[in-house]
Amino acid sequence: MAPFASIYTWPGNPRVYKALAAANLNGLEISLPTFTFGTTNIDASWVSKFPLAKVPALETHSDPPVCIAESGAIAHFLADSGPAREQLLGSTPAERARIQQWILHAEDEINPQVRTGVLPKVGRGEYNAEAEAQALAALARIVKVLESQLEKHQWVAETKELSLADLSVASSLTTALKLWLGPEWRAKYPKTIEWFSRTVGSKGVKEAFGEVELLKE
Repeated sequence: MAPFASIYTWPGNPRVYKALAAANLNGLEISLPTFTFGTTNIDASWVSKFPLAKVPALETHSDPPVCIAESGAIAHFLADSGPAREQLLGSTPAERARIQQWILHAEDEINPQVRTGVLPKVGRGEYNAEAEAQALAALARIVKVLESQLEKHQWVAETKELSLADLSVASSLTTALKLWLGPEWRAKYPKTIEWFSRTVGSKGVKEAFGEVELLKE
């Protein structure tokens, strides 16, 4: 049987982890074709499917194919395409809204701060101490809320099982915890780190995220 869909991206792109995990939990096979940024995504046939030439991008193997860009939209589509849809997206209006709320928190409150902290670490930005301090303060604001939530609930959106909210927030934090946020920072948020380890170690998620080695110093 052919894979359900292909996702075009560069190797190790953390923005794809949540989508691959959602696919695993729904039993969907995803292929990852060879992709060269700046070549594949400017080819005319590829741009005809994905006009903004952005990655990640998904194309189903159906007839006609479904073509979707933006990591959040891809993750939602895969979460909604199998038997785990209610677990991942919620079974009531309140659950679905809480899950979406935390997905948006990941995109709007966590990702910008992580980019500020991580890009200089990987040679894609110039280090700025003031900008880093501001990013850490902004990140602390949302992670304190996350920590409080996890003191009362096992999963971030108050669900009985892991949801797309957990996958999204964990995906947003992964690179930061590997490259930027060391033991001193992590010690402030024990429930968050416990939840993160539980999430990325879950069946179907671990295979998507791989082994996550936290920054040692």
